[in-house]
Amino acid sequence: MRFLHERPIVPVGAVPQKNAKNKRKAINKYTANGRELIHKNLAINTDAMLWLMRNPVKGRSIEYADNRISLFAAQYGKCAVTGLPMEVHDLHCHHKVPSSKGGTDAYENLILVSKAVHVITHATSEITIREYLNPLQLDDSKLAKLNKLRTMAEMPVIIL
Repeated sequence: MRFLHERPIVPVGAVPQKNAKNKRKAINKYTANGRELIHKNLAINTDAMLWLMRNPVKGRSIEYADNRISLFAAQYGKCAVTGLPMEVHDLHCHHKVPSSKGGTDAYENLILVSKAVHVITHATSEITIREYLNPLQLDDSKLAKLNKLRTMAEMPVIIL
């Protein structure tokens, strides 16, 4: 007697079983209460997520709009440099490699930052940089992240 793919048949009793533990039955997609709990556990501002879905940036590609939403979820609505939560009107989707230098709207080339960080990333004026940088009070690791973005945008690094 030959088996398909030469695999033996195993009796069901020999298969180890384990029960799922610590899963709340209330959290499910089939009830309004369950769906509410799912969204509550996402740890992101779902109202802001809906706003981003309904208000794509005019003149940008669908890929850009989709990736902006994905980044918002991946970054939990926080600025990639400061780590602070952002309001939707303060949120800027930055191209790591600028479009003018061949950068695309691909997920890997985009990052969400606050307006202040975005202005500093592209600023050439020392006055503008200081004006936006001082209120942020960036530590060394956050300044390094900002300088990495400036380097990729072919801007000089900021030295405090």
